Amino acid sequence: MSPLTLDSRQLETLSQLLVAGGYYDVTELLQASLERLVAFWPAQAGMLIYHTPHGEIIRLEHGPLDHEARTLIEQARTDSARRASGNEPTIGYYSLEDGRELLELPLQSSGQGVGLLHLVVTETNLEKQAGLPTNLKAEEDLLILLVRAIGGEADKLAMLRRAERDLRELHLLYEIGQSLSMNLDLSSLLNDIKQRVPQVVGAERCSIFILDEERNELVLEILNQTQELRMPADKGIAGWVASHGIGQIVNDVRQDPRWYDGIGREVDFVTRSILCVPMRVKDRMIGVMQLLNKRNGALFTDQDMQLLTTLASQAGIAIENARLYQSLKQERDRLLTKEEEVRHAIARDLHDGPTQSIAAIAMNIEFIKRLLTAMPERVSAELDILSELVNKTSYDIRTLLFELRPLGLETQGLLVTLQQYVARWRDFSGSGIQLRLEAPATIPSLSHETEAATFMIVQEAVNNARKYAESPEITIYLYAEEDHLIVSVRDRGQGFDVARIETSRTVRNNLGLLNMKERARLIGADLRIRSEIGVGTTVELRLPLA
Repeated sequence: MSPLTLDSRQLETLSQLLVAGGYYDVTELLQASLERLVAFWPAQAGMLIYHTPHGEIIRLEHGPLDHEARTLIEQARTDSARRASGNEPTIGYYSLEDGRELLELPLQSSGQGVGLLHLVVTETNLEKQAGLPTNLKAEEDLLILLVRAIGGEADKLAMLRRAERDLRELHLLYEIGQSLSMNLDLSSLLNDIKQRVPQVVGAERCSIFILDEERNELVLEILNQTQELRMPADKGIAGWVASHGIGQIVNDVRQDPRWYDGIGREVDFVTRSILCVPMRVKDRMIGVMQLLNKRNGALFTDQDMQLLTTLASQAGIAIENARLYQSLKQERDRLLTKEEEVRHAIARDLHDGPTQSIAAIAMNIEFIKRLLTAMPERVSAELDILSELVNKTSYDIRTLLFELRPLGLETQGLLVTLQQYVARWRDFSGSGIQLRLEAPATIPSLSHETEAATFMIVQEAVNNARKYAESPEITIYLYAEEDHLIVSVRDRGQGFDVARIETSRTVRNNLGLLNMKERARLIGADLRIRSEIGVGTTVELRLPLA
């Protein structure tokens, strides 16, 4: 080995190696250091392996390496790991063909072995056989010093970058937590998550699939588009995660037999790698969140999965809250719509009934006043007619009030209220339709709210039958069966296709089926509708007694 002589260029290289500042990325630092070491020695080629403090492995090489050198390096690196080292680093020598040697130097940082550096140099064994001269020993010490400096700088930079990443992740978690706690618009919430998450993890895209339990499909909403894309809940990597509830890292989707590219083709996006985790609310699966294609060719790591799992947990709760808020808004809108319909119905009933009767009463009074002077003998008969009209109007108003708020529910219970309802129907209906009640003398009592909702459902079912069934008779059945109270309304009318009606929103609303189902759901009851064309319809409400 030639004596150590440094020209100005080598001195510059040496100073750059000893002061390895100005680099943001550990890989950039190590690659530049490797290239400068190869130039400083000089060596034909070099390879470097570095174990970061966080378990990652960085492998780099510079210059042409033949098969013999590469094989020796791979054999030497088999046991390479980050471990404590109490010994001073020394250079290992391995002879190669054509008078070359492979130098092996351990990278160290704070007394720990953190990797290995290999250099391929042109050398003979003569100097080593004769013993180490002073200048050779000095040159080795200098090389060890340089490699030790590289290991220490790499550790500092790796820990600094990890600290910066941890701070970014904490900041992201805080920002997203704040955003999720305030944002109750589901579409805006999903878009906010999809835009923020890739920035910290370093991925190209974030996708969120919401589980549609009724159709057993995963639904992907596309940003700034009204369409939604669906896929079977057991398809692809996302489907596997949704089915098994276990996060997955797939850094090469083409090698994974679960890979499903149906949606990727739809949105014209090429997926290379996926990190996918489940979204849960308590023990219920509501969807999956996935990151696609880590930037700069990097691989997804366990730390990425931990971060995404935390975000998915937050997102799952926020999505469920947004859903509940959306459901409450829809419920409020339905109640407001129903209130408007009720007001119109009351106004119509008042106009067609009591209002017309009161107008007729006023006209009759004026007519009787004129009869008092012109034909007093007819006054008595007209007063009888007027009295009958007043009584009928009073009965109409009491009936309307009864249907709006049957006070008997609060004092006498459901059975007596239904008996009063049937009696009033019989006395006043005038439709030619007979309404009957078949019930035992006593029935189990329920809460006032449950009995009120039950009475409204019976009213709705009877009115539907009166309007649409064309049945000569409607029967209300009331009886206890095991741990349920059964209330059913049956007619022998024309019937209808239940499946078609339930899928037709307009017809369904007109028939009041939605209102009955909503009321039944709110009191924890089961509403069943059976109908056959030409035979009739049965609306059955099953109320749990417990």
